[in-house]
Amino acid sequence: MKQFYFFSILLLSSVWAFGQSTKATLKGHVSSITGEKLPETYIYIKGTTTYTMADANGDYRLRIAPGTYELTVSLMGYLDQTQNITLSAAETKTLNIQLEEDPEMTLDDVLVKGRSAIRDVQESSYNVVALDAEPLHNTTLDVSQALERVSGVRVRRTGGVGSDYNVMLNGFTGRHVKFFIDGIPMEGFSSAFQLNNIPINLAKRIEVYKGVVPITFGSDALGGAINIVTENGKQNFVDASYSFGSFNTHKSFVNAAYTADSGFTARLTAFQNYSDNDYKVTTEIVDLETSQFTGDVREVRRFHDMYRNYTVMAKVGVVNTSYADELLLGFTYGDEYDEQQHPAYMKIAFGQRYGTSETLMPTLSYRKRNLFTENLNVSLTANYNFGESSNIDDSYRRYNWLGEFIETDAPGEFNYAKTYFRNRNGSANANVTYTLAEKHAFTVNNVLNLFSRKSRNEVEPSAADAYPSETIKNILGVGYKYQPTDDLSISSFYKYYYNKVNQYADPTGSGEFENLGASTEDHGYGLAASYFLLENLQLKSSYEKAYRLPTGRELFGAGNDFELGNPDLKPESSDNFNFGVNYNWLIAKNHQFNIDASFIYRDIKDFIRQVPNPTNGVMQPGNEASVKNRGVDLEMRYNYASLFSLGGSFTYQNLRNKLKYRAGRDVVSTIYNDRIPNMPYLYGNADLTFYFSKLWQEQDRMNVSYNLLYIHEFDYSYESYGGIKVPTQIAHDLAVNYSLKNGKYNISLECRNILNEDLYDNFSLQKPGRSFAVKLRYFLDKFN
Repeated sequence: MKQFYFFSILLLSSVWAFGQSTKATLKGHVSSITGEKLPETYIYIKGTTTYTMADANGDYRLRIAPGTYELTVSLMGYLDQTQNITLSAAETKTLNIQLEEDPEMTLDDVLVKGRSAIRDVQESSYNVVALDAEPLHNTTLDVSQALERVSGVRVRRTGGVGSDYNVMLNGFTGRHVKFFIDGIPMEGFSSAFQLNNIPINLAKRIEVYKGVVPITFGSDALGGAINIVTENGKQNFVDASYSFGSFNTHKSFVNAAYTADSGFTARLTAFQNYSDNDYKVTTEIVDLETSQFTGDVREVRRFHDMYRNYTVMAKVGVVNTSYADELLLGFTYGDEYDEQQHPAYMKIAFGQRYGTSETLMPTLSYRKRNLFTENLNVSLTANYNFGESSNIDDSYRRYNWLGEFIETDAPGEFNYAKTYFRNRNGSANANVTYTLAEKHAFTVNNVLNLFSRKSRNEVEPSAADAYPSETIKNILGVGYKYQPTDDLSISSFYKYYYNKVNQYADPTGSGEFENLGASTEDHGYGLAASYFLLENLQLKSSYEKAYRLPTGRELFGAGNDFELGNPDLKPESSDNFNFGVNYNWLIAKNHQFNIDASFIYRDIKDFIRQVPNPTNGVMQPGNEASVKNRGVDLEMRYNYASLFSLGGSFTYQNLRNKLKYRAGRDVVSTIYNDRIPNMPYLYGNADLTFYFSKLWQEQDRMNVSYNLLYIHEFDYSYESYGGIKVPTQIAHDLAVNYSLKNGKYNISLECRNILNEDLYDNFSLQKPGRSFAVKLRYFLDKFN
């Protein structure tokens, strides 16, 4: 694999050198007649597949072979403009363009296209996909559900609204994948503010980094990272929505911002989720008198799975001043109540057990470009969560899935508990970037994460409750980026990892507690390169020696009896290789095609995965000594003008146990070369959307969309051990959205799992059947 890695870099460099002497460059600025810059303007060479889009400042740049061409410039709301241009070999020509507003704005002549910011992300040297979230704002999706439309991503849930989830990305899952919101780590956020309850309306786009992650995130992600980018560009707007659906599900959302001419800004985001989650499942019924499973399998309705959460985020500060591009002070409050119907083993049913969570989190964000000197950019972010949570199991009853119960002499349906947790999570990220001569960029990044938990058990008070469980994690990164031309970009980086665990225990039973924790240090490094072989054909290659430090939850547990901790976990390490190809082309302006393919190889040591107890479903993480993965992602999309869009993605991954001999044995392990269990290895999705405009009014629009999800069968446990397989699953979703007044008023109707198929997910737990929802949304932009 090392030979493959060096060959890939050599290939990119050689192809770059071959093509540099002949191409011409056309660049310039696009503005309106009044001088307003026009980002996202579409610029293409007629009769070719060459095109680009203006960036956020209205600037554009094209690289093309010498010759005479017809240049067409198009932007929704403006009249198309066409010019003839002649370019010589190695010539650089500047052409500034002014567009005139279209008095009769039409959507039919505008190509359905992505945002320029999304293109900037996807054309970086990293293996990254950017999902445009704005077309999904009229749906009832949360962020985790939207992610399933990205190739290589599989989001696995244990049930309905608010249920636990795991994001799987190219064979990595759970804590292997790190999450960010506007570049701020979400590791310390409570369960009241996670991907499974954040409405998609909060996101402008979602960036999915597969494998190598830029050091600006300061992450120890082994399998990749997901960054939710919120709407920070709009200065004055209100976005409000309410939805109602099956299983008594209610969701509401408000997002608003105001910015004065002086630079003062105030932002407010609030959302709420509620659901009874009383969908039907098929399961075996226990005889309460004998405590035996009789083989009686029935379709029953969930009766103790209500979920609700409230979250409010407020920020005030200044933007676009001489001392700060952005300086914001914020505060987040979240409250969550979660009834617990069953553990990871679905045959067991609860009737009164529940958990709570509360978030109290101040935040700070500062960003400044050209600080003190030109091309010196600085960003600082920090947050500290004063979180509280509880786990209550004090009922004197035992239930089965029919809702029947018997009285018991001892309390506790699963494990008698009245436990309260004080969780403290802090994070600080500092990033400095300096660009020299437009070709060289140097970056230094440091991230500090703190975690502390103290528990109070009212059932069995212990002297150990006085001692916190703590982790201190620091990651220092240094990076260098070399970009000699617009076609070639090479990035290299180094990371230093430090992790300290404080775990107090009384090993002798004398009442004297000792800190049995330890600290570890590791070093990582990597290289990423990107080259545009053609204007519309990009090659990418990257390698990283990555480390991941166990999280506080993996070390100390989730605090709910269903997910235990393991303080003996070792840090994971992995050699990650990625190679990607992206090709897009146009035919007669109206036909746009895009193909994105990526190939991955992972060689992982001490792979951490959750292992369920077969008798009660309790999970505990453990290390697998050696795991390898080879996989491929493929994503394709076709757009026809503004009439319809057709796309799909496919993922195959071959995650295998590579420990041939267990310690102290000379016999080949039974599970050597088995697939890692409970992980889908073949899955994909497809979608089709039709766009209609001016049906009854000039500014009305309607979309009709269909989505297909496919997951191939996979083993619940190691295949050599035998046992059950999670069956192949296919789900169909349908949605209709109607917008009036250019999107000011919106109504959507949705049906998920139209055919009411049995769907299973994390640890073979059954998900909801057919469901319906309606959503009303009001959006006002640019108010004064």
